[in-house]
Amino acid sequence: MELPDNKQRSDFSALIAMMEHLSEPWGIKDPESRHLYMNKAAYLYTNTPAKFNIEGQLDSDFPASWAECEEALIEHDRRTLASNGRVAVIETHYWFGQKTLTPYISEKIPLHDAKGDFIGIAWNAKLLDTMSPLKYITQQKPGVLTTEVSNDLFTRSELDTLFLMLQRLSTKEIARIYNLSHRTVENRIYNIYQKAGVHTHSQFEEYCRHAGLDNFIPDRLIEKGIQFI
Repeated sequence: MELPDNKQRSDFSALIAMMEHLSEPWGIKDPESRHLYMNKAAYLYTNTPAKFNIEGQLDSDFPASWAECEEALIEHDRRTLASNGRVAVIETHYWFGQKTLTPYISEKIPLHDAKGDFIGIAWNAKLLDTMSPLKYITQQKPGVLTTEVSNDLFTRSELDTLFLMLQRLSTKEIARIYNLSHRTVENRIYNIYQKAGVHTHSQFEEYCRHAGLDNFIPDRLIEKGIQFI
C-alpha cells in the first residue's frame, strides 16, 4: 500500500490506520482526484499491480481496464465535493481481474481539515446487496448479486428467463426483453418448472431461494460503467 507524503500522512494518519485493517476496499484521493492511498483490499479490487506507485496518479494512469471510466469517476469526486456529503454510485466492471462483470456500490466521502478546508475524498466499495420487497416480507437477509451460479441444472438461456421470472414479469414481457416469441418463453418456463420439480410460481420462488438462484442476474442485462444513484 502506498502512503502519502509526510504532511498528507499527518492529515490522514487516523484514517489510514483504520483503512489498513479493513477487509473492504478503501482509498484516499486529493482535491485534484489524484490517488494518495489504497489499502490492500483496494489493490485487489482495482486489480492494481502491487509494485505500481499509485501516489499522484489519476484514474486514467492505472494499468487496469476500469481506467476507461475516469470521466465518470471524476464526476463522482465532483458531486461528492458539491454535496458536501456521502455520494454513492454503482460501479460495474471486471473487478478483482475477474472475467465477469460484477456490480459494486462505491461511496465517496469529502474530507476536511481542522479549519474546515476540503483536503480530499475517502472512497470505499462493497458488493451490491439486493433487498426486494419479497425478501423484506419473508424476512430474508439482503443477498449479493452475482452473474455466476454453481447450479448446472439449467442452461444459460433458461437462467436468463429464470431471472425475469423471479422479478414476476409476464411471459409477454420476458419475450419482449429478450426479443423471443411468446411460445419460446412458455417452453422455457415449462422446462424450468420440470427441472426444478415445481408446479406453481410460489414453489418456483421457494426452490430458487434454497438453490441460491435468487441473487443471480444475467450478465447480458448489465453493462460496465458508473451509474449514479
